[in-house]
Amino acid sequence: MLFRSPVEAAALINNDIMKWFTFDKRWYFHPTDQGLAEMKRTGLGRCEDMTNLTIYAMRANGLSVTSDYTPYWANSGNNHAWNAIILPGGQAIPFMGAEANPGSYGLPGKPAKIYRKSFAKQRQNLAFVKGDTAVKVPAWLGGKSYVDVTASYGEVTDVLVTLDSLPPDSIRFAYLCVFNDGEWKPIQWSDITGKRVIFKDMARQITYMPGLYVNEKIVPIGNAFVLQADGTRRELVADMAEPVDIVCTGVMSRAMDKSSETVAGSGLKIGEVYGRY
Repeated sequence: MLFRSPVEAAALINNDIMKWFTFDKRWYFHPTDQGLAEMKRTGLGRCEDMTNLTIYAMRANGLSVTSDYTPYWANSGNNHAWNAIILPGGQAIPFMGAEANPGSYGLPGKPAKIYRKSFAKQRQNLAFVKGDTAVKVPAWLGGKSYVDVTASYGEVTDVLVTLDSLPPDSIRFAYLCVFNDGEWKPIQWSDITGKRVIFKDMARQITYMPGLYVNEKIVPIGNAFVLQADGTRRELVADMAEPVDIVCTGVMSRAMDKSSETVAGSGLKIGEVYGRY
């Protein structure tokens, strides 16, 4: 059978996968990604399984397909992985293996960073930059085989953070975090140079907070801020003298009926006091 484009071929293969493999939230409790034999037997899996299975099928037919992912959504809980097909000119078209074809898929959340899994080790990654030292780094950013592809998905900005004071000599790296599942979680890292830290290629219209990784926990080193649509930054500074009423949407109450978790509604109770600022 002849195809007019790699996208058409990918859609045909993905349509076949959709007939027998689907997302199932129970596989979030599986300790690892499933192997091919297990996926063929169960016909069920989480988003990582869906992308892996799709890569096996696509590459077996000569299609250049990747697995892209975000460690933490910036507007809800959890994380997500999906596929992208790379066209001859280098353009990457995202899709969701076993769920949606190229050209008909949109990310279900807002990513601050998008990374792509690679076979080769990437020597610019944190795992190699830190060397053989005993420095602990966040697990998601400690991988050896991924590349940053955020810029291929939308507008990005390099973010400069100026520290109020020099960190201890034992601390070499700083992190930029997003609020996910009730915590500030590191999404990007950078070397500290004096009191300056530059975080490369950060997605816009996201709220971030800079921090250090101390005793395997994030310690804030500055105010949270919104990186706005035009690339400028709006600091979020609490006014202790001016209390305000706010409406919150919880990120802990989620719907898991697709290949990613998204905000289902408010996870807070009316009348409950959660804190005063």
